[in-house]
This record gives sequence, structure tokens and C-alpha cells, in this order.
Amino acid sequence: MNKTRSRIVRFLLRNGPSSCGTIGTNLHASPSNVRRHLHLLRDAGLVQHSSAQFSASPEHVLLHAGALAASFHVSVMPSQYPAPMNQEQTSPLGRHQRRRTT
Repeated sequence: MNKTRSRIVRFLLRNGPSSCGTIGTNLHASPSNVRRHLHLLRDAGLVQHSSAQFSASPEHVLLHAGALAASFHVSVMPSQYPAPMNQEQTSPLGRHQRRRTT
């Protein structure tokens, strides 16, 4: 997660519902920058928006963080890893090659 978005979520969890201006003042960021990040967080389901305030609940954050971690593991971490680079590799022609390591 982006550092600024992480700081915003932590701020909301510690301080409760807050406006863009309040969050920006406390995090030393412009309200427009905070608003942009809050809308991304809202779209991701990590924060909620009502009236002029945004809020976050530990339950929502844990739920969405867990789902994000699971999707990351499935889509990025293959179930079978290729051989480490310092082991012999077979070329398409069938000859063994040793990859260089630095």
C-alpha cells in the first residue's frame, strides 16, 4: 500500500471519523492530496465516507487486507518456483548451461 494511504488509514483507525482538512493538517499533507487518496481507499473498501467525514474500521481493514494478500499470493506467487539461478539449466537444445551469478 502507498505510504500516504497507509498513514491515512492508521490516522482514521486511531482518531475516528475525520474530514480531509483535519487529516491533511495532522499528516502535513494538502486536503486535495488527502481527498484523492481517500477516494482510492473508499473505492478499495478500506474506508467509508458519510457526510463530510471519512472513517475506517479495523474489521473492514483486516477483511480487505486479507483479501488483498490472498489475491497477491495467488496471482504473483506461482505454486511451483523455477530452479534457482545458480543451478544448472537445460537449454532448448538439450545442453546443460550454468547461469552466471554475480
